Amino acid sequence: MYDAVDYVRMPELPEVEMARRFVEERLIGRRVASLDVKDGKMLANASERSMKNVFIGNTVDDAYRHGKNLLVKIGDHHLHIHLGMSGSLHLVNDRENTSHERFRLGLDEGALVLDDPRRFGRFGIYHRIEDLIMEKELGPDALTVPEKVFVSRLEGRRGSIKPLLLDQSIIAGVGNLYADEALFQERLHPATRADSLSITEMARLGKRIRKVLDASITVRTELSRLPEGFLLRDRREGAPCPRCATALMAIRIGGRTTILCPACQSQRAKQ
Repeated sequence: MYDAVDYVRMPELPEVEMARRFVEERLIGRRVASLDVKDGKMLANASERSMKNVFIGNTVDDAYRHGKNLLVKIGDHHLHIHLGMSGSLHLVNDRENTSHERFRLGLDEGALVLDDPRRFGRFGIYHRIEDLIMEKELGPDALTVPEKVFVSRLEGRRGSIKPLLLDQSIIAGVGNLYADEALFQERLHPATRADSLSITEMARLGKRIRKVLDASITVRTELSRLPEGFLLRDRREGAPCPRCATALMAIRIGGRTTILCPACQSQRAKQ
């Protein structure tokens, strides 16, 4: 059976970090022998021919991540992979295929496969990581952004705090689940106006986001293994709040389903 970094939920920063570590542990030093684009609609900024020209015959040297973006250094270029809503990476042997194979990077032994049932993932080529950040207009990485920089990215912005956290041009890597967790931990209602937060509250939120992301990485994104008191251990409408046992509520903010505790996360009066 093949090795895989596989998820039953939309990959966010911790899941992509696990994919990066998977590549780092299993692929560094392996030579690229072939390349097969199975779904051209997911090929973002290159052709299959150009990908073959720059990758085949070269060695996997390193793996990087910025936000939800994975970059695999192969020779002088980077293979860019975005897992979208349902993508996962698999290391298979030459005779194995996954159910929704979209891209296959043949190695000196076996192959790295991108499997994506919903086809929202993307792959392509970048010469430098900075090129990706500039083209996609990505903000600083949520796991490493200093508190002062985090505050500067939010300061002066209007609107609800949760959609701002999900905006990858402000901070890269936070998705729906981990935004809910960080806001729950900070007792902030997801609809709280960003410009109602003090500098201290913004800095504390930035620190909390890093702690939440790091906690998920520590348990290898197995949410049931998160410490007691984490919303993500049982994030569903009607489940008891892990802090006060009030039934959790589901609302929609910015088009996204949001889970919160109506007792712990009371909404501030509009200013």
